[in-house]
Amino acid sequence: MLEELDAASSLLSDALNTYIGVCSTARSLCLQEVAQNSGRVQDLSDAEQVKTQLQLVNSYQEKLRRARASLRVVLNSSPTVAPINALPTKIMLRIFNFVTSRKPGAIGEKHHSSTCRPRYLDILAHVCSRWRQIALASPTLWSHIDLAYHHQLDQGLVARAKEYVTRAHRLPLNIHIVDTYSDYHTVPVDIDDLNFLPPDTPISSLELVSYHSFYNPHFIALGHCFKNCVPGQLKQLTIWCRSDPQGGFLESTERPKQPNTPQLDVSESHLEAVLAQISVLQLNGLCFRWTSKAYHNLVDLRLHFDLTYLPNMITIPESQLVEIMKSSPRLRIFHACLEITDPLPIDSPVLPVRLDDLEVFHLQTGLWGKSTTFVRWIEPGTKPLRLSIGSSPSEQLDRFFARSNVTRLCLLYPGRNSLNYILSLVPQLRVLILDNYTNEGSGKRSFASRMVPARISEPEFNLQLEVNLQLEVLYLIGGRIGRKILRQLVEWHSVRRLVIWKTMIVQDDSAHKVLDIPGLHQELSSCPEFKYYTEKSPDPTSNWDDLDGLCY
Repeated sequence: MLEELDAASSLLSDALNTYIGVCSTARSLCLQEVAQNSGRVQDLSDAEQVKTQLQLVNSYQEKLRRARASLRVVLNSSPTVAPINALPTKIMLRIFNFVTSRKPGAIGEKHHSSTCRPRYLDILAHVCSRWRQIALASPTLWSHIDLAYHHQLDQGLVARAKEYVTRAHRLPLNIHIVDTYSDYHTVPVDIDDLNFLPPDTPISSLELVSYHSFYNPHFIALGHCFKNCVPGQLKQLTIWCRSDPQGGFLESTERPKQPNTPQLDVSESHLEAVLAQISVLQLNGLCFRWTSKAYHNLVDLRLHFDLTYLPNMITIPESQLVEIMKSSPRLRIFHACLEITDPLPIDSPVLPVRLDDLEVFHLQTGLWGKSTTFVRWIEPGTKPLRLSIGSSPSEQLDRFFARSNVTRLCLLYPGRNSLNYILSLVPQLRVLILDNYTNEGSGKRSFASRMVPARISEPEFNLQLEVNLQLEVLYLIGGRIGRKILRQLVEWHSVRRLVIWKTMIVQDDSAHKVLDIPGLHQELSSCPEFKYYTEKSPDPTSNWDDLDGLCY
């Protein structure tokens, strides 16, 4: 059989080569006649013959496709190659789970508004009868529910959600609701028929993402999910508004209605019972009252609120934020990007909250001084810490760095002096991000110069202080930096990789922008890898919250 296959393949190859040669000759003759403008009128029978050949080529393609399919069946049946259908059901199921987990939701990220209908699972269930049998017998595959506002997918997703809920066989669901509509002046309509979610439904995770603002239809969907959720099942809750998060507290309709306080049609006792077992809480634009059980026993807490829209700004008293940390001593990820009010006097003695598992800490307030004051309340453990913070020098920041193992640091609006000062406090640093660096001594929006310790108050820039860092990566994101300062940073701290994005690099003796980027690259030859971006931001902190797989 294989000898016949080889012989047939050889004959086919010879015939194809001959056929291609004849076609190429015909093409050359035709183009030659056109170039010579011979005026010869092609015989109609010739044209018909060419059309016939084109049709034959299409038929040859179909026959070759069938031959390829037959050969693949033979290959998959070979004892030296394991056909996929010969794999045990457990391995097939693991493959299915891996494929469907790559993009389970209608959108992939909270910060990207492109929407497409996720079809991986639907496709897997229609490949063949065995694959469909495996998929339908595996309830975990069907536990992810996608819903969308303002989109042609809405009705199809609701119908599919009903089918998925049935196939999940009461396993805890992961519900993902998205509103990508960009018209700020149009209120979204309700999602059609939320009744696919029956009472006492186990829900493991719930995510609502809006790309413009929150409206009443969003609260209707949230209230329906909370009302029908079995208490104690919800482990992860995300309520995220990408832009224009004016802020507000979510409350039960049992409470008196207050301004900027959206209400959910669920009893307060049931809402608190549902929120009590959450371990991952990510909020942007909306939150629960600070005394809620939602803030207890968390491992991941992210509070992001607009720091510029004063009328509806969400604030939190310092004492309340401290109580939240005490209620969640196992925090691994902690984002506090909101206005902190009523701090204790700067000279008041405090007992820092021990957070032994803390690995990511992002602190940003309206005034940088409040950021460096609040850190006195936190005592991280020995784990490597990824820190994003304002760069105002202070004694509190001194003590915080002394009791922390900061290996990745993002400084917001650092100045020349504050950068010198902070780098002397983090000898174990491996990744440094300068977000909007300025050549000014103290940095934008930082404390007055009196707050800068005397040992770094001199105007001369000098990186050679107390420590010689070994930086894997240095990121410059926006801002303005002198050419000499950049060279000193790279050389003194042995930078292995330099990434620059929309940063104005100026000459040392003038305010003129450096335009010769290749020349700058050559000047920084001690750095093995040099990247210069002018368009899309590399977003160096985007993977900091991925504690399972961090890369530079």
